[in-house]
Amino acid sequence: MSNLQETINLLFSDHYKLESASAVERTLQQLTESRDLVTVILRHARQAHTSMILAVDGVDGAPIIDDLQPEPDAGGALAGMPLLLVGRVQGGVYAGFQSEVQERIVWNRYDALRLALPTAVFQLQRRAFLRAAPVLGESNRVTLQRRGARVLDGLCADIGGGGMRVLIGPPRDFPLYVGEKLAALEFSLNGKVVAVAGEVCSMGAIGRSGTPPRQALGLRFLDLPEAVREQIIQHTLQRDRQHLRSTRSDLSSGRNLAGGI
Repeated sequence: MSNLQETINLLFSDHYKLESASAVERTLQQLTESRDLVTVILRHARQAHTSMILAVDGVDGAPIIDDLQPEPDAGGALAGMPLLLVGRVQGGVYAGFQSEVQERIVWNRYDALRLALPTAVFQLQRRAFLRAAPVLGESNRVTLQRRGARVLDGLCADIGGGGMRVLIGPPRDFPLYVGEKLAALEFSLNGKVVAVAGEVCSMGAIGRSGTPPRQALGLRFLDLPEAVREQIIQHTLQRDRQHLRSTRSDLSSGRNLAGGI
């Protein structure tokens, strides 16, 4: 669930919060019309659940979702339980909201849950969710300053408006853990050194084939200045456009992008 956790940490921040009644109504409608599975996380739960938004209540617009799978440990005692719901809207963009279970109901002869109408929704902008490799010719070295442990040096694999993926050598003093707050992440952006607090969101397995062994970390930026975030986003957009142009060129020239399949 590491990639999911990274997405949730990014999504549910004030930067992507929409509080207007029209935004709430529009997002709920898009999630309902997509007919895709959504992820539901109950407070203090040990696992994520899947569901689907079946409808919005005709009286107050509150969402009605399908019964959770797998069945929660709480069984039928879900009334009043806080939760997070995450899905995708048009274009595959992540969206979600915080709510709580109001009651268990029967909807069109199926067991369902009626949720409280959320007061806000959260929606990632596609441009902020894009990731790209570091600028060519610029150092991709990253320094992780930990609290109470030695500094770690790593290499940036990709970067986006919400965070970066870094390859590091495993620490030799205290192991890293998901949720660890980092005093600072230092990296180069447009020739200038940026230092910002961060958080470990995901950890990959330690590679054994390389020398030295490397481990992939998903890092989230904390309190990143908006000017710096915008520079990163502009970089990812530029690389994305370059990739699209390259793909179109390959298609127009008749090259087989499937590797001969």
